[in-house]
Amino acid sequence: MWSGKPVLSVTRPGSQGNGGPSSMKLTRLKVHQYRAVPPGTELVFGPSLNLLLGENGTGRTTLLELLSTALISDFSGLLREAFSLEYSLTMPGLELHILARNEQSGPPAVPQALVPRHAPVASRALEPLIEATLRLEAPSCWLRMRATASGLFCEVDGQSAYARTMDWSPLDRSVWTLLFMTAQYLDRELKDRLKEFLRRTFLLAPWRFDESLGTFNRIGDSRFALEMRDDEVFPLGLMALPTWMPGWLRHHVERGPLAQALEFRHDALEQSFLARFVALAGFTTGQLRVEVLDKRTYENGGRVGFGEFTFLFTRPDGSSLSQELLGYGQKRLLSFLYYLDVHEDFVIADELSNGLHPRWVEACMRALGTRQCFLTSQSPLLAEHVPLRSAAELRASLVLCKAGLRWQNPSQELAERLFAASQQGTRPVGELLREHGMW
Repeated sequence: MWSGKPVLSVTRPGSQGNGGPSSMKLTRLKVHQYRAVPPGTELVFGPSLNLLLGENGTGRTTLLELLSTALISDFSGLLREAFSLEYSLTMPGLELHILARNEQSGPPAVPQALVPRHAPVASRALEPLIEATLRLEAPSCWLRMRATASGLFCEVDGQSAYARTMDWSPLDRSVWTLLFMTAQYLDRELKDRLKEFLRRTFLLAPWRFDESLGTFNRIGDSRFALEMRDDEVFPLGLMALPTWMPGWLRHHVERGPLAQALEFRHDALEQSFLARFVALAGFTTGQLRVEVLDKRTYENGGRVGFGEFTFLFTRPDGSSLSQELLGYGQKRLLSFLYYLDVHEDFVIADELSNGLHPRWVEACMRALGTRQCFLTSQSPLLAEHVPLRSAAELRASLVLCKAGLRWQNPSQELAERLFAASQQGTRPVGELLREHGMW
């Protein structure tokens, strides 16, 4: 049985559910090579809402997927694909610039006219590279980590701090994992300064909230475990769970003995995704059921596993409703509120307003808090939330997606005209965007 030994704290740093003061921000993305995107595409982003505008087929979803890949910083899905990307992030006291590429090596291709007929054509292998440059303030310090197929190297203020050979591609590990590995060999003072950053990025995995029910189906597939290693308990699968849930599960494990399933009521935690959904959807109660899938003793790597999440709701007339019987819009609302409970820093959402009543859309936009958000929408409702404090902020908050995967921020002149028109306060922002050819 579970021994009741204390579990390491797995609460995420700054868990306020709204992107607290230590939250990260993506400030810039430059595409040197990525599929059919024109080389040299460069975008800047605002710190709160970023709206991706464009007609169908202009690559808005492709851009959201690319933003998700960059923020998760896991390029294993591009292991056999040529690409080259740069992007920058900030959090208080720290700036990070990342270069990730997988480009062909070897001599330039011989012109076809000079190649004898039937001569074998040698393929040029892809050479992976991950380079991350961290700049810390107060006191000033910079760290550069470089990972190639041959090794992992680290410099601190221009001096070599760590090096090791590798027999695996750096693309097999996320950038955050490589930085975490490197930090273990730095001096304690610098490692302590990086602790908050490493804890936050280790849990950073904002997937794209899709335009249909992909996230709703994903909830039912959630898996989580508490596993014993060397007399300490470690969480597994934390990145896909609401920030409060590991502590709730841990509480039941420590209290023991465990039942076959655990139940969480909507009123057990104020402002949880379940409490918000029950209030918005007009139910009187809501319950989340979590199955206990695996119970093994601590000896020899014991663990307790959880999964198979299911929901049950009660209507005002007393009748019950399971998750399968929820309407399309209800399923999307429930899954988006769940998504917000999982992701503190970023939101990446495709056609958020699909199937949602305008009142629900407004509630979702309020619930974003200070997270940095990247949203697409064919609905003018989201446009009313675009920051309008300055022309520069407005420009950084809009991305125009055009045919041929041409992505760009509006020109400074266009942003100034739109900002001036918005300050009159007499017309909806969506109408102004259409008038200026941006929608």
